[in-house]
Amino acid sequence: MSDSATIQLSYPPAQVLAGGRRCQVLAAIKQPNVVVLDQFLDAAACQALIDLARPRMKRSSVVHHLDGIRVDDSRTSSGCYFQRGELPVVADIEQRIADITGIPVENGEGLQVLNYQPGQHYVPHWDYFPLESASSADIVRPDKGGQRIATFLIYLNTVPMGGETEFPSAGVKVAAVQGNACFFSYCDAEGRLDPRTLHSGNAVIEGEKWIAVKWLREGRVPA
Repeated sequence: MSDSATIQLSYPPAQVLAGGRRCQVLAAIKQPNVVVLDQFLDAAACQALIDLARPRMKRSSVVHHLDGIRVDDSRTSSGCYFQRGELPVVADIEQRIADITGIPVENGEGLQVLNYQPGQHYVPHWDYFPLESASSADIVRPDKGGQRIATFLIYLNTVPMGGETEFPSAGVKVAAVQGNACFFSYCDAEGRLDPRTLHSGNAVIEGEKWIAVKWLREGRVPA
């Protein structure tokens, strides 16, 4: 991990500060490092982000270990990206994430907004790029920010049934509740990538699911 990137959400106390607001920690797990925050965003900000993203949505893609980026049935959502700081609401969210994690804004990839309709899902996967994968070498180059080190996920609406973020190796499921956030970092106490961060976006059973995702890297990601 870069010296400039520190993770403050490592088994945190009951409350943490995010952009001057106190967020209640609903759950904190040591191994893997998973933290669930209550009301990281208010309802108005959540709806504003949905409204901005809706006209830009396209079928989501995945990074395949041999073929690079492609559309795949393992991930059936729609999504879009916002460039870093592209809009005031995006810049505010990015700064709040930086404040709460200690990872600089410039170490973040563009904010992604995803929508899952009934039956749509994302199979268990890792957000980091496996070093043994042929497609990883170019993606994790230092001039591109290096390896991903953490994920910050914000639920933009409440899903009536299904749509949980599940960590099967840890026996943990996080319900999709509007405004709440789920943070997880990928390295264990020895600094090794932790396979227990394997996670899925469970199928939506009732309603739909909107989330915003920020992937954080070791170093600066080019704008």
